[in-house]
Amino acid sequence: MNIEKQIRSQAKEALNGNWTAVISGFFVICGALVTAYVFTLAAGSLFNIWTEDGLLKRGCDGILTSIVCISVLIVILLSPFKNGFFKICYETTNGRKTDFSDIFYFFKGNKYLNTLQFNLLIAVRIILNILIGLIPYFIFSLITYLFSIELMPTVTANEVVFIIKIVLISIGIAFAIINSSKYYLTDFLYIDNDGDTTDVFKASKAILKVHKKSLRKLFLSFVFWLALCFFIIPSLYVVPYMTTSFAQSSKWLIILYKEGKLV
Repeated sequence: MNIEKQIRSQAKEALNGNWTAVISGFFVICGALVTAYVFTLAAGSLFNIWTEDGLLKRGCDGILTSIVCISVLIVILLSPFKNGFFKICYETTNGRKTDFSDIFYFFKGNKYLNTLQFNLLIAVRIILNILIGLIPYFIFSLITYLFSIELMPTVTANEVVFIIKIVLISIGIAFAIINSSKYYLTDFLYIDNDGDTTDVFKASKAILKVHKKSLRKLFLSFVFWLALCFFIIPSLYVVPYMTTSFAQSSKWLIILYKEGKLV
């Protein structure tokens, strides 16, 4: 049995008797995202900023911007639910009966503000990676805009430029995903430290520097499962199972890191 199968097997065993809490936690996260989405649609309909064709009415840009900003704020304020869900999965891997109430764990006292700050630190780092990855796209767009007459005199040239932009965007997003993967373990390290952010980013980089390949293989082992979400197996089962598997892997890596045995 390879290491990926062993981790998934351990996760399945840990989930026995804990499926209800883990799936309920994931359902709460979905509910938080749906809340922000419904608010956006409801607010848009209330202010009647869209036409029957779904196009933005003239002069409503400011209202739409405000609605989107409020929706983002809702997601940020409810983001500790994500940490609570990860905590449920992480505690599950320790072989104990998990409690659904852990979904609210990071809403208590100072933990709430600390967790918001922690989540924002991760978000800012990911956004910076996206912007850095898209620099070639921005430069190319600026060049084609400034010299549009010379560079795009025909329909064919326009199509070529469009394809190049798509390629640059794809490369930029790929760069952001790869470069942001070094923050993957920060959530579980944050939970393991009981809400202390000290060294979590440094530790995550150190662990992934050695074990990035094994975590990538673990993710790829779930590609088929994720594909099945669109056809047979509901994501309410797959995502909790996948997250618990990553929590299981993270637990062992964190133990090795703290014991100085990371090889």
